[in-house]
Amino acid sequence: MTSSSEQQLLKDDLVALASSTRRGFSASRKDRDKAKSIINELSKLSPTEEPAAAYYSDAQATSDDIVPSLAGKWTLIYTDAPDITSLDAPLSIQKLGRIGQECDPPLIKNVIEWKRPSWASSLPFSGDEDSRILQKIVTEGASTPADNSTVDLKLVGLEISGTNGSMEEANSGLVNSLLNGPAALLEQNPIKLQGPLKGPFGKFDILYLDDEMRISKTYQGYYAVNVRQEKGNEWF
Repeated sequence: MTSSSEQQLLKDDLVALASSTRRGFSASRKDRDKAKSIINELSKLSPTEEPAAAYYSDAQATSDDIVPSLAGKWTLIYTDAPDITSLDAPLSIQKLGRIGQECDPPLIKNVIEWKRPSWASSLPFSGDEDSRILQKIVTEGASTPADNSTVDLKLVGLEISGTNGSMEEANSGLVNSLLNGPAALLEQNPIKLQGPLKGPFGKFDILYLDDEMRISKTYQGYYAVNVRQEKGNEWF
């Protein structure tokens, strides 16, 4: 079997496991062990020698066309990180949607989509079923050729925006935005917080990177599997 065929089979197995465990949120210990085993095998077959090269400083950059590149928009399909898997609380005031990451060097934005929960559909001022809020934790990433699979992070700020789905409602002013729920209000009045100070925010190692999939491991030892968003079909 060629390495590319083995890569694809392992990726298919990982995607299937991610789907059956709801992104890892309902994964058992056996599921997590299986995911870890697949990830370990894929890490040996990563086709990218310098996966963090997009986050080298300008002086260290080796090429203007690094392919595959960490840069781009990604959607999370699997994780075992408890700070993520604990977000899907059944009685939350917001329903967890998609989770992703926008890598636009030197920035890395961790994106969480929040939707109106089904139990709130009859409540006033809750928006409609297409309403959503995007929460973005903004960090700054840096890497070096000497440690070319690791990205160090510093916290830069926070961004919160909304989409209410209806262009008419989106342009209807502050009063109607309030009546149409928090997503409409944030669509009209997005929040962007960024101070002069940058604080340490951990780091992650890139275990596998190709044009479609990225697997990373945090400094606490948790895994995240992301797939690249197709151009024209981005959700943020």
